[in-house]
Amino acid sequence: MTTRWDPPDPRQLPDWRSGMLDYLDAASTKATMREALRAGRFTIVPTVPGIGASEESVGSLLLTTCEKRRLEDAALYYATPDMTALALAAAQTPPTEPVTLSRLPSEAGLIVFGEPIGGYTEDAGAALANTPFGSAGASAVITTPIVAASWSVWDPGEVKLDRGEVRWLYRGQGRAGAIPAGWRGIWITFYSPRGLFSGLPPETVIGTMRDGTAMTAAMIDGHREGQGPVLGWDNEMLLQEGAAFGPPVADTTDSWAHVLYTAWQLMAQQGKSRWAEVEEIPRDRAGAKRDRRQGLTGSSAVRVIRVHSAHRPSPQAAQDDAQGSTGRREPQWACRWPVRPYRRSTCLNPREHAEGGCTHEDRIVSGHIKGPEGAPLRTGDTVHLWDQQPAG
Repeated sequence: MTTRWDPPDPRQLPDWRSGMLDYLDAASTKATMREALRAGRFTIVPTVPGIGASEESVGSLLLTTCEKRRLEDAALYYATPDMTALALAAAQTPPTEPVTLSRLPSEAGLIVFGEPIGGYTEDAGAALANTPFGSAGASAVITTPIVAASWSVWDPGEVKLDRGEVRWLYRGQGRAGAIPAGWRGIWITFYSPRGLFSGLPPETVIGTMRDGTAMTAAMIDGHREGQGPVLGWDNEMLLQEGAAFGPPVADTTDSWAHVLYTAWQLMAQQGKSRWAEVEEIPRDRAGAKRDRRQGLTGSSAVRVIRVHSAHRPSPQAAQDDAQGSTGRREPQWACRWPVRPYRRSTCLNPREHAEGGCTHEDRIVSGHIKGPEGAPLRTGDTVHLWDQQPAG
């Protein structure tokens, strides 16, 4: 049976972060990232011309250093399955406001979702074909869920070297080139669970080990059992301040960013349009001491984000949808919001609207069930009944 994403108890998040930080420090992690850079699997690529080391070696060192600093500074969030459901439902339509830095709930953060916010299917054997670990004819098709994201305001200038100037390149969907020095926006890293090869037959050949023996699904899962963090770095992207959101591209960082940004919007709405309830779970004393020894500057408290009780679906609806979830892809949440929440562009200073001097932001409006209370729920196609021949 395919292994599902099993979300954590929110209290585990600080320890998960500690494991991620230790993993980023490891030489084996930098070696893995060097191979991934050679294979062209990174979107943000730092280079230092004339430094005398390979581009991949420099890139792996700088990327792990940056991600480590961001996680050290990160506020911790856990979005419950219902909150994940709401973000997915509202993200079916792109945000209408441009990318706005004030939408960030904290300057740096790490959020773990109770259900995947997306995923992609890939042949792991084919992906390794052009690396030293490839094996001729190997095929291992797996579905990787995206279950977490870290972020920070883009500030590459914090990375200093004794010699050489760091230049940053972007290799995104349909876009490539140097990132300008004055560029402003948000750096996002998406995470997937480690150790999900157990959905494959154990004998499935994925590649070749360093000694030339076959690398199988069972070997990878066995090697990872009890080693390294639960979450692994999957991909990254940039959101430029002031840029417009377009239609999401399925199974890409673009689509996952729509869901993440929508979650930030839902967390920010207050007053009558409030969507979220936040519970803060403090770190226990022993854990806080470990965090200080590890040099963490961000809070170790975990903010649990739930759907506000005014909008929360019934337990039966949640149970019905949970049974239909694979735990490997974003669920459809068919039972919860028959008429999905939708976006409304709200003017923040109406007196200046006519002259064009106003600003607008998204407000996400509650979905609902149309029709009188107690009437049978219909979610199928509308049928138009003509009781007479239309004129013409």
